[in-house]
This record gives sequence, C-alpha cells and structure tokens, in this order.
Amino acid sequence: MAYRRAGYFGNPFIGLFFCTNNKHTLFPIDTKESLREEICSGLGTEAVIVNVQGYNLDGVYVAMNANGMVLPSMVSDEEKKFLEKETGLSVYVSGEKMNANGNNIALNDMGGLINPNIGERERIAMEECLGIELVPFTVAGFSTMGSLCVANNKGFLTHYSASEREIAEMGEVLRVKGLPGSINMGTGFIGIGLLATDEGYYAGEATSSFELGRVEEALDMVK
Repeated sequence: MAYRRAGYFGNPFIGLFFCTNNKHTLFPIDTKESLREEICSGLGTEAVIVNVQGYNLDGVYVAMNANGMVLPSMVSDEEKKFLEKETGLSVYVSGEKMNANGNNIALNDMGGLINPNIGERERIAMEECLGIELVPFTVAGFSTMGSLCVANNKGFLTHYSASEREIAEMGEVLRVKGLPGSINMGTGFIGIGLLATDEGYYAGEATSSFELGRVEEALDMVK
C-alpha cells in the first residue's frame, strides 16, 4: 500500500475537516475536487460535500459509522435532510452542549468509546442511532475519545501514552486489537489527523513514514 498523506489548504490535521465511514466521506464545500477524488479513491468511499452548522469542521462535529450519524444541535434542517438523503443513514441531532461529536466519540461498526462527560440520556440516544454500545472512557488522562483514537473494523490506533490496560479495554469495546502511536510528527491526538476505513487510510501530510507504518500495522493494512 502506498503511503497516503494529505492536507487541507496546508493544514495536516485533516481529521478536523473530514469525516468518514466505510461508504461515505464528508468534505467541506471548499475542498478541492482533486483532493476529494484522491482521498475517496484511497478510502474506497463516495464524497458527500457539506458544511455542518455552516462551518468547515465536519470532522469535529460529526460521528458516524455504517449504521448512523450523530450531528450537533445547531445543525440546520436543510443540512440534516441533505445528509440523510446522501448517506441513507439514520441521523440523530444531539442536544448535548458538548457538541463536538467527532472529537468526543471513537467508533467503528461494532462498538464505541465516548467522552464520560456526555450525559447518559444523550449517550443512550446516540447508541440507538449508531447501533452500538458507547462506553464512557478516558485515555492517558484525556476524555475526548474521538480525538484520541481512530478505529476501523480491523484495528485501532490510539494516543502513544495509552497504557496496556487501556488498550486492552478499548479492544474489548471495539472488538478489534489496537496499538499506541502518533501522527503528524508526534501528535498523540490521532483523530485530528487520520481518516480510516476497512479499505484504506489517509493521514496528515506531516506524518512521518515511521508513523504511517504504525498506522498500517494498527489498522491491519500491512500487505
């Protein structure tokens, strides 16, 4: 597999702007067509072009898997209807004040890890939409699980300071094995710089070859 790196107008933290599951990748409306095509080719997905809450931070605001999508409370009805139509997913608009769903939830199609500061009522509603259990969790003292871990249905990569116990417990929830690592030359907040599907991945353009090798090992993409 060729090493895959990308940036969004020179910003290597692509996970802030893009969001993906195994079928669709969300891109802000100003994303260059050539970049959309490149990333979708590597991930094996179709592009959905949308600004969530009117902003370009799709990866910050949206959490999704094969079953559903969680959106923030300020999303417009037009944006919600558009995403329902384009993806065919069940969509839940959360009333949670901590509305950075992409930063707060790490998930695949089998399980998820959620910021423990999210209210129980909202967490249960999100579980119903996503079709998985969301387990409150922290890694290395941090609670924003979506920024700390990226998972597909074959493995996961998490913050380099995660303990062996934390990684083992995460694996039990996500039902896959994982590894600690970093992206963009030492950043442990994996989710803000990595996109992954079962077919492929894209990392921030500042990510080293060594780090990319770790990504491939963790996500079971070594060929």
